[in-house]
Amino acid sequence: MHKQVVIVGAGVIGCLLGKILKNNNIPFKILERSPQYQKKGDRTVALTKQSIILLNKLFPDIDINKYSTPVSKMSLFHQSKKNLILESDEIDKVTSICLLDWLNKNLIDELKDDIIWNNEIQKIDFKENKIELTGTKNIIADVVFATDGSNSKIRELINFEIEKWFYDQKAYTFLIEANHNSEAKQYFLETGTLAFLPINLDKKKYYSVIFCTNTKENPEIELKQIFKNFQIKIDSSKISLKNSAELSHSRAKKLFKDGVFLCGDAANSFHPMAGQGLNLGIGDIIEIEKNLKKIIALEDDAIATYSNIRTQKNIQMTWIIQSLYAMFSNSRGFMKILLDGGMKFLDSTPKIKNKIIEFANKN
Repeated sequence: MHKQVVIVGAGVIGCLLGKILKNNNIPFKILERSPQYQKKGDRTVALTKQSIILLNKLFPDIDINKYSTPVSKMSLFHQSKKNLILESDEIDKVTSICLLDWLNKNLIDELKDDIIWNNEIQKIDFKENKIELTGTKNIIADVVFATDGSNSKIRELINFEIEKWFYDQKAYTFLIEANHNSEAKQYFLETGTLAFLPINLDKKKYYSVIFCTNTKENPEIELKQIFKNFQIKIDSSKISLKNSAELSHSRAKKLFKDGVFLCGDAANSFHPMAGQGLNLGIGDIIEIEKNLKKIIALEDDAIATYSNIRTQKNIQMTWIIQSLYAMFSNSRGFMKILLDGGMKFLDSTPKIKNKIIEFANKN
């Protein structure tokens, strides 16, 4: 007899896990606090090679390659100079960009009979080796996977210990029409970062822009000045920065407790600088799939393997992002010269650049 599994959160990570359980005939339900699917606007996601392989395997009827835009070139700028270019061929793309709305909605459509909408969990109890989730509808489970995002309610109710810090930055996202030539661009600034991700929609070409800044002034004025300083040839006159989000990082010290696993942003949330947040969550699901039956059976060795491998990967990415953030946000004087020289050295070393692309495509 299979154990009853509950997934909390119907985002991309929860849906991927649900599909894996469905393929293995393991009974499950996905609980989602929203009353129905909530659109996420113009948000885009960068998918690694490993992420696309898993998506194509689990959802063969959804043509990820058709509805995502390949990035064959990524240019990195520091101050006002282009310092580093990462390039790849069609076989081994730097990354692929797609709309988060499109991806999540297609995954939900395939799992619509397995999702209980409008069910926010308010309380969790443990009785006779069962997990009781009290919400709009009460649910009994043997195993729970929390995939409910960086402000995870499940993580809070179970009292997982977390580390959290803030970057004193806000992130703004928007789409702007532009002839991108499949080139992504990342600008490292004293006040934050500016990323341009190419995406094709309705036979038109756009950049999905992510602007992270710590400015206390009008961010639209700052952005237009950046366009001028870097000679970015895109019309910025119609840009309106309406929606923003405070940037923070959180990391759970443990990924398992009392029959509950943390996955995706519920386990670790990252600065969007590296564009790896969703991919690392997909990496959690890839690792769970390797030992699925043992993990569902709550076998100690499988739990330890999952926790150790994913914790090491997340700490590694945390260190990389924190180092980049610290270096580029304090790039003055000698540090600026050192960074410029280091990026130019990397740009002249194809083998190292290929290793960077290879690393970036692993979850």
